[in-house]
Amino acid sequence: MIAQVVVGGVTETSARFSIWDTQAEISVAHWIGRRYSTAEPPMGFTVDSLAPSTQYVYEVRLSSGKIVTGSFRTPPFSPLRVAFISCHDLAPAGRDQKAIYGVIARYQPHLIIHLGDWGYPDTTEPNFPPSTHFFAQRWENLVRLYKQRHEDPYMQPLFQIAPWAYAYDDHDYVADNTGRDYRAQYKTLKLPVGDYPFDPIQRENALKAYSRFFPHYPLVDSTEGIFQRFRWGDVEFFLIDDRSARTGTMRVFQLGELGRYYFRPKPEYSILGKKQREWLLQALKSSTARWKVILSGVTYNRNLQLLIHQALTLPDQTLRLAMGLYKVPAIFIAGFIADTWAGYPADQDSILAWCWREGIPGVLFVSGDTHVGTLEDGTMGGFPELMTGGLGKTEKRSYKLAKLLGISIFNRGGQGISANDFRPAFGLIDFYPDSAHVRLIGVQKGVLSEIRLDAGMRPLPPTLWERLSAPNIGLMFDLRPAGERRYQLRWRMPNKMPQRLAFCLYDSEGRKVWETPSAEGTYWKAQKYLDLPQVPPGAYFLRAEAQGTYYGLRLYLR
Repeated sequence: MIAQVVVGGVTETSARFSIWDTQAEISVAHWIGRRYSTAEPPMGFTVDSLAPSTQYVYEVRLSSGKIVTGSFRTPPFSPLRVAFISCHDLAPAGRDQKAIYGVIARYQPHLIIHLGDWGYPDTTEPNFPPSTHFFAQRWENLVRLYKQRHEDPYMQPLFQIAPWAYAYDDHDYVADNTGRDYRAQYKTLKLPVGDYPFDPIQRENALKAYSRFFPHYPLVDSTEGIFQRFRWGDVEFFLIDDRSARTGTMRVFQLGELGRYYFRPKPEYSILGKKQREWLLQALKSSTARWKVILSGVTYNRNLQLLIHQALTLPDQTLRLAMGLYKVPAIFIAGFIADTWAGYPADQDSILAWCWREGIPGVLFVSGDTHVGTLEDGTMGGFPELMTGGLGKTEKRSYKLAKLLGISIFNRGGQGISANDFRPAFGLIDFYPDSAHVRLIGVQKGVLSEIRLDAGMRPLPPTLWERLSAPNIGLMFDLRPAGERRYQLRWRMPNKMPQRLAFCLYDSEGRKVWETPSAEGTYWKAQKYLDLPQVPPGAYFLRAEAQGTYYGLRLYLR
């Protein structure tokens, strides 16, 4: 049965309904048998005067006579369970791609957040470049896209159990690797690498369609993007638009006289745009919520930048695979990574510095786009981050690239790290008053990785902000409690360990409170345990350090 009903924009006292039909009769709360009609679908309306912390059941009779039922709950309540998804086709073909929706439903989330690439309508761009007429050029394409979403039979069990929030990413905004007014070109050397401008009507159509066709929270400025904030009890979400305001991705690269590309981003290059960045900083500062979740279509982790540098330092700026038979231009790799926050370090650093300087606790990122699911506790990236993985679009490309270049920046596991499983996955967070339980869940294996975060956690302190300058994959370690301040020590890639390294322990202010003598890698490889010193209870950062590189974990010592 086709659902056609999506609930979103839920607050303590109201809920937005979007119904893909021209006539309907709805019964929910104090609205009994209320009728609506419109010349063109969808019908959008707000049910108000609801009670906080209340479960509501609705019934919608469509023009065909079909009855759709579902439910949603108004905040606040605790614990709050939120499912995070991204990257899937509207017509899944494989068994796992079809089964993942039922897996999500079984966890019974109170809220579902989609981080973009909801369907891949940009298959209309086979002639790019030079053609830059993408799917959003024609308004009827956007109408068809949102209609398919409302009527998606695989989404029905999720539409019926929880309200939604959604932000587009590149594929469902205008086209792959797009920004405010351009499509980045880095995948081939047949035409010059760079940013190819497209007709502004495509951006305008994308913004207009989102505003009209999806039940969202109030937009700050609908001409500048779809960024918005909404609160569910002790959790406030900041949904950002990292497509429609960003400056040209390929502008961060300069072509030198010898034909080599250099990564040289200017401070004014922005993934958010000036207005959205200032809004986000002030919104984070003004929030009184215990948890502040930044919802981003693309990965934030600051150390992704090393992948760009490593790619551009390859001999002849070429990655050679299969005994040199297959060659990948370095700019392909660098441009692929620059499509994330890594291409815009000024925005990355401004958010981290602002949250530290203003003493803003409880900030974490949730991102999508990469088709790989991983977790990071903030030691490597600045803020804790859940990268959701692909609900249907899954691949090993990002993980394999990082491993090939010797880089590990997601320290709490995930696909290819703690679990050799690249099938469909999604993120799940349970928010408690004092902690958050963050999980990455696969369609068949269940929990692929998980971490717990304390509500009072702070961002990475300034003394630990220096980005990686050399590969670190040989420093990857796991700890398992084996007594008071004693941990079992396991090296994930012992064959890649540097010649010498040391362990250093930093407190939440970034002060070094303990370190081991520097010793040969062979010495550390033989150690089965690591004994930490007696220090006051609190949050700490433990890092294995070698010249120019490090790998670490956030620890809560009681």
